Amino acid sequence: MVISFIGMQSQEVKIKPIVKVVLKSDAEVLDEVVVTGYGITKKSAFTGAANTLDAEKIGNRVDPNPIKSLEGTVPGLQMNIGSGQPGAPATIFIRGRNSLNSGTQPLYVIDGVAFDNDAVGIRSDEGQTTSPLSTLNAQDIESMTVLKDATATSIYGARAANGVIVITTKRGKAGKPKVNLTAKVGFNQMPSYTDKYKLVDADKNIELATEALLNSYNKYGANSTFGTYNEYYGLGYSYDQAGAEGFYDWYTGGWVSNYRNTGKQTNWIDEITRTGLVQSYAFDISGGGNAENAPQYYASFAYDSNESVMKGKDLTRYSFRFNMDHQPSRWVKYGFNTNLSYTETNMGAGGGYFSDPLTQVYMMNPMTGVYDSEGEYNFDTTTGYNPVALRSEYGDKSLAKQYRVLLSPYVQINFTPELFFMSRAGIDAYFIDEFGYWSFLQPQGAEMNAMGENANTTRIMLTITNTLNYLKTFNDVHNLNLMVGQEGQKKNYKQAYLAGSNYPVSDLNDVSLAATPSSAATTQMQLLLNSYFFNGQYDFNHKYYLSASVRADGSSRFSDGHRWAAFWSVGGKYRLTAEKFMEPTSNWLSNLTIRASYGTTGNQEVGSGYYASSHLYGFGYNYNGKPGMQLEQFGNENLKWETTKKFNVGVDLNLFKRIDISLDYYNHQTTDMVFSVPLSFATGMSSIYQNVGKLENKGFEASLNAVLFKNKDITWTFAWNGSINKNKVKKLSTDYPIEGTFSTTEVGYPIYQWKMKEYAGVDPETGDAMWYLNEEGDETTTDYNKAAKRYLGDANPKFFGSFSTNLEAYGLDLGIQFNYSTGAKIFGNNLRYDANGGSAFYENYINYVYDNRWQKPGDITDVPRLDTDGSQANQPSSRFLMDGDYLKIRSLTVGYTLPKSWLRGTFLNNVRVFMEAENLYTFTASNYIGFDPAGIDADGSQWWNYPQARSFLFGVTVGF
Repeated sequence: MVISFIGMQSQEVKIKPIVKVVLKSDAEVLDEVVVTGYGITKKSAFTGAANTLDAEKIGNRVDPNPIKSLEGTVPGLQMNIGSGQPGAPATIFIRGRNSLNSGTQPLYVIDGVAFDNDAVGIRSDEGQTTSPLSTLNAQDIESMTVLKDATATSIYGARAANGVIVITTKRGKAGKPKVNLTAKVGFNQMPSYTDKYKLVDADKNIELATEALLNSYNKYGANSTFGTYNEYYGLGYSYDQAGAEGFYDWYTGGWVSNYRNTGKQTNWIDEITRTGLVQSYAFDISGGGNAENAPQYYASFAYDSNESVMKGKDLTRYSFRFNMDHQPSRWVKYGFNTNLSYTETNMGAGGGYFSDPLTQVYMMNPMTGVYDSEGEYNFDTTTGYNPVALRSEYGDKSLAKQYRVLLSPYVQINFTPELFFMSRAGIDAYFIDEFGYWSFLQPQGAEMNAMGENANTTRIMLTITNTLNYLKTFNDVHNLNLMVGQEGQKKNYKQAYLAGSNYPVSDLNDVSLAATPSSAATTQMQLLLNSYFFNGQYDFNHKYYLSASVRADGSSRFSDGHRWAAFWSVGGKYRLTAEKFMEPTSNWLSNLTIRASYGTTGNQEVGSGYYASSHLYGFGYNYNGKPGMQLEQFGNENLKWETTKKFNVGVDLNLFKRIDISLDYYNHQTTDMVFSVPLSFATGMSSIYQNVGKLENKGFEASLNAVLFKNKDITWTFAWNGSINKNKVKKLSTDYPIEGTFSTTEVGYPIYQWKMKEYAGVDPETGDAMWYLNEEGDETTTDYNKAAKRYLGDANPKFFGSFSTNLEAYGLDLGIQFNYSTGAKIFGNNLRYDANGGSAFYENYINYVYDNRWQKPGDITDVPRLDTDGSQANQPSSRFLMDGDYLKIRSLTVGYTLPKSWLRGTFLNNVRVFMEAENLYTFTASNYIGFDPAGIDADGSQWWNYPQARSFLFGVTVGF
């Protein structure tokens, strides 16, 4: 007789009247299950679409945000990381973006409890945000499962339209205590990026600036910048190279002559960057004794420190976890999961905005220095800013302190071997203390005698989940798995904000020291969700599989008439290789399975805040000295959930017991999308939330996993995945498109559609920029205002994924992963300034401008004549639209595990030394100008995004 259970090693025992069997945990068997949050399902019986990442792939990443380990590894999952800030949030779209104005991020579930992952930041509109996911320690995570189709996600109802990511943490196992210690030390450095985007030196700067001055004078004469100042002030400079250089020196107050006399120049990029130290130390102990009813436990403590390549930006985290499970009798099992963490993040100033040091660097003239002749910070710069001063001890501040408590106790009562009840509670308490400071060392702050702000945000989410499960096999061929459940969730949000200016001193910056209070506000919100759900799975003889689920959600976001909604799914799977007529193929085809599913999921994150359907009034207004209130939002009692209908069909194959192939096609239709619909101003309001929009996402996913070679000493594997997603807007709030300066959202086109004036290059005879005149055709114009807009691609990749290989041989292990993306278009908003065309001749220039500018009649190029006056060349157009194609060497791991024979007789169980490297090199399209096309936000608009660092870590793991 064979005894088996999910996640345990099967055991064969002799048949006796009474048999006592203790099953042991089997890590390999755990790979054969899918964790769905409300339980686990055998992978062979799972009719949905899901992918799982194991602990090894999660734990070998450098970034403190463990969710970034999913980048490139899961088909259908698109990740955009718009900042290299350690622990920064990542934007994730699972099978496309399923909403325009409501929530777009997946639901996160940790050990069966929903996790609040909304990014926080009092200056989030400036790119300064922290991710609650950065409070998690990657070394504590056993697996992450991405649920994608209706069968996998509809059980989560109104929160699952954007997919679900289930995180399972490590637990204790029966046996002697095991102790592991991992230490990593390494560094972050600036990544390699195209020379075209690097800044020119002082000599080239002078050459370009004087060229711009002379070009402009030759065209506009006395009306040019050179001519106007020269004549008005009677400077007497000749209109030649020497005269232009003299004027440049006069205009800048002696920068040129100082450089000529001293030869000193500044590499501003080097001044604000560094080689950042990375440290990670983790300790864990787990065990559970050998007795059948012994408690099992897992405890860990970790310290992480990650310095960004940008000075003044870093992250430090302390985390503690304790998980315990105990089954004192066959009737009862209980346990809890506990996680405590403290994370401190220095975000520095800006975030790609004007005052950000990285932004300022691209405007800094190399002939200006960090310090003046007195050794003080120099503010005689092109903008009046000093990027180094901004990040100095007394410069700008942006500090976030995150405190997080996750607690999840549970109890399970086994009524019979087939029927059991589980009750699980969840507490997610998140506190963040943010401090911001505009110092005396930046112009805006100096005008205000400095400005300080402090915000304290508290988010507490309470969850209770009760499920009743029935698992039974009838006649050895009918397998039934039923679950009914109830879940309640309460989410409280509170924020207090205080700001003041006019500080008496520059070396103390607590807000209480500010002499002039400027703002004080509090915000408090509450959200309730109540749910009832059912899930059923049936299979006949492990050949035919059926599943169904239904969930009813009631949310306080909506009015009584639309508070409740039902979401459902059905799925099926047919394993052809279980048929007798397939037996002749068994020597090469061990699995051929067809599966399909259809169902609905919802999106309750509509509007702004928690009260999109309600009339909202604002208080704190004064009228004629009397306190008052005013209407701030029209309510809509007919507002309801957005709904996404999901269809999926897939095929799974296993060839020669070495090659696994999965193919999926999906079609998502989102209806009732919420828009802020314009109203007549006579109503007193400008808009109202309504369900009016429709959106479509459909695509293909493919993955391949192969064992290329395997014997007792060597294992060599290869993995590849690729995804295609096409989205299309099908209905908006009006018949008119939502059109911006260079992009549009309109029916029949994808999200992030580019629509702008198409650049036609440079007139070879004059050096003037040209654009196409009409929406179609080849006629051109040199008048930017006359050019028509055209549809010029979109920011969505046409095909993306990764491939990787791993080799284990005689204790040595080697792994490398490549990520790729093709078909996306990136608009270089920053290049409108960085590709200086001469209008800001006193700032700096990039190499691309120096190497490709038009200089004389007959030159064929795409960089127009440098000109200080009248040029429209840097207006938004496809001149700055680039291909976002890339191939990135995402990660490299090399390790060596000492032979067991070397450790015999010692207290050591295992020792592994290793090196981990990330973001080693990125191959980009020939027309790309920037740091990294993979480091751009999902909308495809490139600003001065912090580049993702190139990282190297060296470490050792010791098991006792």
